[in-house]
Amino acid sequence: MNIEEIKKIAKLARIEIPENQLEDFAGEFNKILEYFKKLDSAPTEGVEPFLFEEANVWRDDRHFANPAAREIILANAPEKQGDFFKVKKVLE
Repeated sequence: MNIEEIKKIAKLARIEIPENQLEDFAGEFNKILEYFKKLDSAPTEGVEPFLFEEANVWRDDRHFANPAAREIILANAPEKQGDFFKVKKVLE
């Protein structure tokens, strides 16, 4: 993995990597990729796949109505707008 690929991954992950650390990150990523190559070459003949037949097990939504709880929770909010927490803008 080269430095340009590291920059692209950092941009996608929305993290900043200082220029002087890009080479170190590339080295670390390459070590990780080499480890995965070793795992790919592990002998797995005769080993049963470890699979689960279940897909997405969801719990039932339960609603507990306690009107006083909303007021208590909102009273502890640093900022609120109506019945909602007011937070800083995250996305442009």
